[in-house]
Formats: sequence, C-alpha cells, structure tokens
Amino acid sequence: MPTSIDFSNLPPAELTDDGGKVLAARLCVTADIALTVAEAVRRNWAVMPAGGLTSAIGSYDYAADEAAVFAGVVAIRPKTAVVAEVAAPETPLEALLTHQVAVQAGQGLVSAGAGLTFSQVNAVLTEVVGPTARVLVDLTSIGSAFVGGVVATGGMGPLRLPPSLTLDAVCLADGGAPRILTGEDIALVEGMQGWTGMIAAARFRFYNVPASEFGLVLPVQGSDVDTVAGLLAYLRPWTRITLPAPGGRIIGEGGETVLNGIELVSRNSLETFIEHAEDPARSKAQGLLQSCEYAGADMLACLTGWSELSIDDVLMSLLDPETETIGGVGIDFGVGFSSGTEMEIFRAIREGAPDLARTRARVVQPGKLKPWSASTDVNMVMPGDSSAIVAVLEAYADYRIAIRGLAKELVGAVEVELSAYGHLSPAGIDPHHRVTLFAAEGGEAALAGARQAVAANKRTLIHDLLFAAQRHNSVVTGGEKGVPSLVEIARAAGGEGRLPDALKIRFRKAREAVMVAPAAFSFRAPRELRGE
Repeated sequence: MPTSIDFSNLPPAELTDDGGKVLAARLCVTADIALTVAEAVRRNWAVMPAGGLTSAIGSYDYAADEAAVFAGVVAIRPKTAVVAEVAAPETPLEALLTHQVAVQAGQGLVSAGAGLTFSQVNAVLTEVVGPTARVLVDLTSIGSAFVGGVVATGGMGPLRLPPSLTLDAVCLADGGAPRILTGEDIALVEGMQGWTGMIAAARFRFYNVPASEFGLVLPVQGSDVDTVAGLLAYLRPWTRITLPAPGGRIIGEGGETVLNGIELVSRNSLETFIEHAEDPARSKAQGLLQSCEYAGADMLACLTGWSELSIDDVLMSLLDPETETIGGVGIDFGVGFSSGTEMEIFRAIREGAPDLARTRARVVQPGKLKPWSASTDVNMVMPGDSSAIVAVLEAYADYRIAIRGLAKELVGAVEVELSAYGHLSPAGIDPHHRVTLFAAEGGEAALAGARQAVAANKRTLIHDLLFAAQRHNSVVTGGEKGVPSLVEIARAAGGEGRLPDALKIRFRKAREAVMVAPAAFSFRAPRELRGE
C-alpha cells in the first residue's frame, strides 16, 4: 500500500451499527493497519475501526461537532481472505498482515491478523498441529467475527470467557509505531471498542479439546426459576474448565465431558425462526417447538460441549441416577445433536433466533417508523448454591412480566416484541432479553413513551441484579459489549460511585486509558470516560 492515501476520495462506508444508526465515513480496506492508521492520524482524519462492518450499540453515538474538528472520519477495515495465508512461525506480531496466521506449535501459540475469523485460524491449527487444536475464544460466531473486532469488543460466548483469558499479546495501531501489549496492558484495548486505537493482530495460546462436539436441548419453563436454578447448579462441575499450559489438553471437573455452553432460547424466538428459516434447520426447529409443547415449556436450555463419549453416553453421564433427571429437569422431551452436520443445524437454530431478533430491530417495515430496540447485558459469576441463581433468574422473570404487561397496555399503539436468548452458564449468567418496539408512521409520541417505559424497566432490572449480587456473594463482571456494558450499568446504578468495587476499578482504568488515547480514536468514547 502506498504511504500516501487520499482519504477524501475513498468510497462511502455506508456503515450501520446494531441499533440502526448510520455512520457518515469513508471506507478504507487495508492489509497493513498500522501503516494506514498512521497515515490517517497524520492527515487529521478520525478513525473508526470497522471490523466486520458492524458495531456494538452506541458506537456511533457521538455529536457531529466532536468529529467536525477532523478532516473527516475514515472507517478502516482489515483486508480479508477466503483462506488464511500461513506466514513463517517466527514472523513478529507487528509484521503480520491482516489475512495472515503464524503458528508456533512448540510454544502453543498462534498469531492472527485482525481480518481473519476464528474458524480460519482453527483451520490452520488443524493443518499444522492437529484436528483437536483450537483457539479457545468463547464465541458462537467463530465463522464471521473478525479477530480484531472480537478483542476490541471483548466479545464472549456461552462460557462467558473474555478474550484476554487466552491472549498472549496484541498489536495496537494508534497513529505511531505499532505497539505490542501484553499482560495487564491488554486491558487498554479489550472491550474498548477502538476508543484507544485499532488492533492489527493478536497472539493467542491454543489448546487441544476432546474429539467430539455435541448439543443437548432440554425444554424448561422460564417462570419455574427454582427448577432452572437447580439445573444450573447441578451442571456446574461440567462447566468448570482448567486451562493447561499452552498446547495442552483442556480438562474439566466433569471428566471426559466438558460443557462449553448453556444457552437460553425462548419459544417465541424459536417460532420467529421457523417463519423465516429453510430446511433442514426449519424442520429440526419445528421438532424442538413440538418438544416445548409436549413439555409445557416456554424456553429451551441448549447445552453444548466436547466429549470423548457418544451423545447417548454423554446423556447418561449427565443423568442423576437417583432421580433419572438432569438436575431435576426431565429428559423425555430432550433432543440430542452430535458432531458434523447435526451440530451445524443446531448452531443455525441457536444463533438464528438472536440473529432474527437483531435483524427485525434494524429493518424499517412499510408504513412504520424505524424500530427501537434494547437488549439486556449484565454478566454475573455465581457461587455454587442455587439460591443465588434463583435471585438472578427471578429478576429476569420480573422483567419479562413487566414487558409483557407493557405490551398489553400498548396494544393498538405500539407493538412490543420480546425475545430471550443467551447465556446460563454458572460461570457467567447473562440471558439476553431483547425488546423491540414497532409503531406506525405518525406514532412518534407513543413510541417515545414506550421507549421510556422499557428503559425504566431495564434500569430496574440492573438495580435488582446488583442487589442480588450483593446479597448472594455473586460478582457482576460487566457484560458482553465490554466497556459500553460497564458504562450502561454505571448509569443505571446512579453513577460510577455506586458500582461494586471491582467494577469501579475497571471503570477508572478505562477512563484513564481513554483520556491518554489519541483524539482520532477517543472522540467516540462516552463522555464519562473522557472526564467530562
């Protein structure tokens, strides 16, 4: 790439964030992020790290005058490739291009450029190391999310493990020479949404996992919080993973079986998926819906994991011989999935429900206003006793009741859609509940009132979760959207000073990092983090 770029003649980025907000920017696709960022900063252009051309809700919410001091905004997107290019093992992290991978097999390390997906990285590990070697990045969207974006957003999946748990180093581009961050300094970029610079490459520790993948779906009644809490407490040993030395084999307290996810899918989310899906996923989803009907359930607990056992033997290993249930939940209407095509279909269903909810929140329907949407995002680490889990699940049950009550009040004025999906692992409970509002053209006042009501209920939920954590020795660790989640929790709590001590420290460190970051990146950060 030339060292001089005419940013003003680049094509429009046409970016839209998860909330549907459009970003006015130019788009620059590059294999050398550090060089391009340095040129942009030198020419006084504000930088929007684009990743996969999506962004967390709120990432584009900055005032126009905050960007007006720059020549413009350039969205820098890493160059991608259909197949990752394998570089020499000794390639320095700062020299790695966005579509390259370097494997240090003997050290249990793999370096990846920011424009690759983890499916691509794992494919290289399969070739170089073996079929069970993989980066343990806790993510459901391993086939679409970019390496740089996952680190920048602090993206987490079913296990609720942040990327830093397995990160060895990050290469940061912020306008000067590329910087290598290790140890505690990784917190300067993880979950910071690109407010402190853009990630060019990352080096991960990789591990070996059990050979087979499985899925198990159990119908549950969401309002029966005691039963769901009992299930989670019972499954706790299978979710507890001990990380070995890099390159070693992952083991869990559950022996040959490791649960890497317990996720929630509501029945109404499943019904919406069936309306839009195609076979074979549609037929399989209809079977799961039938299981809900037979069991009288309104939700599905979706268990995923790795094992050396067959799916039938996995089921038997999880079964309590005294009750012939899995933590008090009957298996009569459970459905199992094993490796290969079955798991691909299972993932399509599990991820299709939230994807459809997000899509519906973005699409403007004929004759209607632009939808408004809000999703809950509070991650909590639970102790072993079920009473703590009950307190958290009760808070979410109360939230669902409040939203459904609001939907009845607004019939004919605003349509209220509630979808529940997300994470129930005892290592990190964060069951996302997305509320989307639809109103006809001319119904701006009704939509605004509904938004205020949903926001108020969401604040109540966050208050209840903070109180539940305080009473039951649970820990609120933030949320899936990294520091934006932390800011939202602080606002709902009534300010930074009302946060639990650990979150206060994290909030302060985030503010310190933003305040010393180049203005070309920090202009998008919330005012609380800019010291305003």
